[in-house]
Amino acid sequence: MGVAQRQSAVEVHSEQAAEFVASYDAYERDAYASCFAYSRMRLKRMLDEHIPPNGDGLRALDVGCGTGHHMSALAARGFEVAGIDGSDHMLEEARAANPGAELQRADVASLPFSDDSFDLVLCVEVLRYLADPNSCITEIARVLRPDGVCLATATPLFSLNGYALINRLAVFAPIGDFVRLKQYFTTPACIRRRFEAAGFRDVEVGGVYTGPVNWVERLTPQRLGSFLRRWESVDRRLADHRMLRGVSNMLLVRAFRPR
Repeated sequence: MGVAQRQSAVEVHSEQAAEFVASYDAYERDAYASCFAYSRMRLKRMLDEHIPPNGDGLRALDVGCGTGHHMSALAARGFEVAGIDGSDHMLEEARAANPGAELQRADVASLPFSDDSFDLVLCVEVLRYLADPNSCITEIARVLRPDGVCLATATPLFSLNGYALINRLAVFAPIGDFVRLKQYFTTPACIRRRFEAAGFRDVEVGGVYTGPVNWVERLTPQRLGSFLRRWESVDRRLADHRMLRGVSNMLLVRAFRPR
């Protein structure tokens, strides 16, 4: 079941490769143009807090690299970058964006790298498609060097946007343009336990962004930009508040591999 689910996610994202390229291009132009752009802007600001500005001499792996957007950002900081994805279409885009980088088609539950290979592993919007993310998390721990850091996103079960319920309904019957792909949701406490069980230490879980932004985009898209510009100052205070992380729209896990 887990393999079939991962393959379904790969197929859906293969169909969306060009769309992701366009979405990241739009994000570079205006971070308030869409919920996707806004979420990536908020995520980048949190990632910047944990990723060294100078990656010279360090190796980074992007698990589920998609179009290679994050790989390019890491390479610009001096990291030696590698990426894996299950989609040939995504890898084509990633190669175009990262000429010369090491890119392989692989399953996130079986990474084609030796132990202790990387100083940083990034895993963005992957765990949400895994019925059992433990094998992926364990593999990330294996390929990290001692004291290496993993930065991974996860999707909150109790998000204020209500997507966990909508996704379950959409799997059984079409609902507008919602993707009919089963996804998996978690809580800050649960995802922390999964990383600790895989051997990680100093696991921290933060909220990336929150609020009804997705519904504003769907119901009044023409007002989204102005809403997001006003909302962000509030969002910075709310999304990562310890009492509100569980209802945010995205979680970011930071975890270290022990010495």
